[in-house]
Amino acid sequence: MTPPDPNALPLRDIHLPLPIAWWPPAPGWWLAASLLIAVSLGWVLGRRWHRRRALRRAAWAAFVELRGIDHPHRLAMAVALLLRRVSQALDPTLAQLPLHDAAWLARLSQLAPGLTEDPTLHPALLRAPYDPRTTYDQAALLRALERWLRALPLGLEGVRSV
Repeated sequence: MTPPDPNALPLRDIHLPLPIAWWPPAPGWWLAASLLIAVSLGWVLGRRWHRRRALRRAAWAAFVELRGIDHPHRLAMAVALLLRRVSQALDPTLAQLPLHDAAWLARLSQLAPGLTEDPTLHPALLRAPYDPRTTYDQAALLRALERWLRALPLGLEGVRSV
């Protein structure tokens, strides 16, 4: 048997492989992209959660300071200031509304129940911050304020710290 003629064989010339395509990416890139998205989403949600809780943390810190006040007039002024700050933090449009008397109590009960249900506390909320002669039950006011703070909504947008 005679060897075949190399020029007669049906061989093709040397060819280079095709260039690497950019799509679809390798599995490592998919993993890196999904990890980046997960970390970014976790950071955004964690920051949002922290901001939403900032109002509650600040309000509780102020409430703890309130419990140490013995003077009824000073306590009433501090409670009124805390209520104004918290309500304006929850709804910034309140700063432009002249809320007093029944409208103010209605707004407080709209934000959260627990503070204005006891009519014996209405003088403490409406008159005591401005009139030192007003008498009220300090312990009942602090208990009602604590109930109100516990009932505050958490899932609100635009919460600022007090």
